[in-house]
Amino acid sequence: VMDHLDWIEPVASEIGAVNTILIDDNGLSGYNTDVVGFIGPLSEKLADLRGLRCAVIGTGGAANAAVWALQHKDAHVTVFGRTPERATALARKFGSDWRDLEGAGFDGFDVVVNATPLGTAGQFQSQTPVDAARLRGAHLAYDLVYNPSETQFLREAREAGCQTIGGVEMLVTQAREQFRLWTGIDAPVEVMRAAAQ
Repeated sequence: VMDHLDWIEPVASEIGAVNTILIDDNGLSGYNTDVVGFIGPLSEKLADLRGLRCAVIGTGGAANAAVWALQHKDAHVTVFGRTPERATALARKFGSDWRDLEGAGFDGFDVVVNATPLGTAGQFQSQTPVDAARLRGAHLAYDLVYNPSETQFLREAREAGCQTIGGVEMLVTQAREQFRLWTGIDAPVEVMRAAAQ
């Protein structure tokens, strides 16, 4: 859709993805609310991300937003992917490290983000990119999947002793930003959260 817009916010341009379009007298303006949606819930749990070791599993649009957001909070980011070409491309794009997901462990990471569709309702629901044994030693696990709200990744993370953040939090936070862009007013957060749940 980016090729058809009249203006794109710089953040969305850098990430390479638009998920919100504002239509006004200036035409079509593109925004990416995933950055705000992703970083908001994480900042509530961890006030300062500077210097933290963060792992982002996945190489798609959500992973791009997560890596960009973490880099701009001065975290040390490592991209983990099943396809080395895609993982290296994402890591290179934002100046982060990368590793092959196969056999990788996350001991010593402050944050582990699941930015893959694994765990989403339907054919992937019973799957997770990593199990409890591989998450052991990580501090916090953040799943960007929001349906179902309780994913296999979150269950494995709790079993490994990690704090967790579920995808509903990101969904609601980015939707608040969309609502603000479209209406100019703040959204009723609890109403949105109840609707999402």
